[in-house]
Amino acid sequence: MTKWVFAALLAGLLGWASPGVSADVAAAKPPVTEADLARLSDAELRAIVAEKLATPGPADSRNFNPADIAYSLQSDFGRIRERLGDIFGAYGGLPDAFRQAGNILFGDREEGGMALFLMAFIVALLGGFGCEFAVRRRIARSGAVEIPSDLTLWLKLRALAESLLRDGLFILLFSVVAIVIFFVIETGGSVDRIAFAFYLSAIVILRLVASFSRSFLGIRIPAMRITSFSNSEALAIHRGVLVSMALGAFGFFTCALFAVMGIHGDVHLLLLLMVGTVMMLGFSIVFVLGREALQRDLSGSAASSGRRRFARLYPWLMAAGIPVLWALLVGMATLGTTPLFGAGLSTIAILSVWPMFDAAAQRESHNLTGSGDDVTPSVLRVLRIAVAVGSLFILLTGWRFDLLGRTDAVASAVGRGLLEVGVVLLVAYSLWQILNVWANRKIAEEDASLISEGHDSSEMEIGGAGLSRMRTLLPLFRRAGQVTIAVIALMIILSSLGVNIAPVLAGAGVVGLAIGFGSQTLVRDIVSGAFFLMDDAFRLGEYVDLGDVKGSVERIATRSLQLRHHRGALHTVPFGEITRLSNYSRDWAIMKLRFRVNFDADLEQARKIIKKVGASLLEHPDVGEDFIQPFKSQGVVEVDDYGLIISTKFMCKPGKQFLIRRHAYAAVQKAFADNGISFARPEVRVSVDKGGDEKTAPGDEQMSDASAVAAATAIASAARQKQATETTGS
Repeated sequence: MTKWVFAALLAGLLGWASPGVSADVAAAKPPVTEADLARLSDAELRAIVAEKLATPGPADSRNFNPADIAYSLQSDFGRIRERLGDIFGAYGGLPDAFRQAGNILFGDREEGGMALFLMAFIVALLGGFGCEFAVRRRIARSGAVEIPSDLTLWLKLRALAESLLRDGLFILLFSVVAIVIFFVIETGGSVDRIAFAFYLSAIVILRLVASFSRSFLGIRIPAMRITSFSNSEALAIHRGVLVSMALGAFGFFTCALFAVMGIHGDVHLLLLLMVGTVMMLGFSIVFVLGREALQRDLSGSAASSGRRRFARLYPWLMAAGIPVLWALLVGMATLGTTPLFGAGLSTIAILSVWPMFDAAAQRESHNLTGSGDDVTPSVLRVLRIAVAVGSLFILLTGWRFDLLGRTDAVASAVGRGLLEVGVVLLVAYSLWQILNVWANRKIAEEDASLISEGHDSSEMEIGGAGLSRMRTLLPLFRRAGQVTIAVIALMIILSSLGVNIAPVLAGAGVVGLAIGFGSQTLVRDIVSGAFFLMDDAFRLGEYVDLGDVKGSVERIATRSLQLRHHRGALHTVPFGEITRLSNYSRDWAIMKLRFRVNFDADLEQARKIIKKVGASLLEHPDVGEDFIQPFKSQGVVEVDDYGLIISTKFMCKPGKQFLIRRHAYAAVQKAFADNGISFARPEVRVSVDKGGDEKTAPGDEQMSDASAVAAATAIASAARQKQATETTGS
């Protein structure tokens, strides 16, 4: 049952890949000329017209018709089964084919001619290798470069490119020298030269594959290894790839040589089928044997759960997909379609290398996250998408998808759609990362500037200076830009997939209108926030008072504002509920301080002392630069029961008034003490009258004294509280 299902799927794929077969057959009929029509009678013309009207026209290939698909599956399956039977039935002709090839190679030669051919072939190869070895050795003597063990992915890719270029030049030198030597010393016929060219091509291809595998897997220099394989794992995979590729390269070029010598037909197809099957099974075995290394490489510590599941399935998918791909190529050959063996090999190569490169780029990006370098991880993320899109383009081009839109075939339309989606994603993600990196850098520059100025949000007090307007709006600009990029990319992708976005936009407008009517509060909050930001009413870090709540602006969202109270509480206030906003962090702040002195204090002396204190504070290293107007006296502003109240004030930068206040209190206290000016203290005098004719009982006298002491204590406490309130100022 499995065999029949697999054959049906294969036949369906092949029928889908060649939709124009029936159209080509129909187009092969010769057209009717005007002369032929002139010779026909009226009855014959009416019969032809009636036949044309009764015959249905060709079906539109863009219409999905299950009946046509089922018929195509059945027809293609029958043809594949019949054709494979003929090919495998030609097994008995293999000895004759090899005998015929041997007669062509050896039969018409003079005595010793084959030995001369083999000697010329070996001498040419040795000459090419010798010249290459001499050049390599001379270059190596010019100076060895020490390679560090902790190369970044960029340096590894650069080393890989340099190694491939260097090996490519050496292989080119080897090929040119070998060809020159062979054509100089060999005097055989054209078959000998074709055989030499074919097998030299096989050697060159094998060496190119070996060069890439050796550099990518870091066989000679483990520090250049892009994957996370161990030395033994990398060597085992490298050897498996080379063995499979050697069997395929020499086998296919041998089949090509047989075709040149006139061996065609089913025997030739059988040889190709055998060689390709052996090579594809060799590749599948490499994936099965190296599954643990591949799974560990693809599912690193930075991989997501979905990627780890893919890593577990990847070796088995490749091991099973390679034979399926080979079956597809064989089916194309049996149906008469040109088998795209190059596309099949490029598909295997891309699907083998791309996941390992993507995993290496993800590991590198994860390792650089948090290192202060935000450009390299973003470039690596964009590079991963670029490599994926480039791989998709190579695959579609190799499988001959019409990417220019010259045909309306379903397969070509799907291929174009996938490529357009990939390009849109690449451009959109690149713009996303550019915007993100630019915003993060500007935010870091603003934060570094504030830190250099001594700004510390953790030490923020009431009225502390906030961040700049650019620093406040950058996160909002970034979020708005990313949303815009995502929406535009989504619309372009839907359009590329054939979706008419006009109804989508109209429906989105209707839904948005309905949401707007149903969520007036939400709309009010968003619009109010936009106007607050346009008016520059507040910025991040500024201390604002909204009436009910107050605190420093910690976060500005789309519809709400978050305030951090100076005691730690975090308040979230929707913009639409803000009716009054007082900003304590703009331009300047004024602090007033009060001092109570005795009634007999010299007020003029006190004024001069406060003036000197203000001058000394201007020179203070900690607070001197924060003054806008100096600390000065405003004279006596109030007289109470305990003394004279002198008011002072100063103007400073927002948030610095509390630090200056501490220094001002200490300086005034010391200056007053040095000049004999004392602060007034509340005094309570209690008078107890013990005279009179009547005698007071001892218990009543003690009670009166206790009540008096309690009353005095209460009065003194109230006085101290009042003095403290007046001293802090408003």
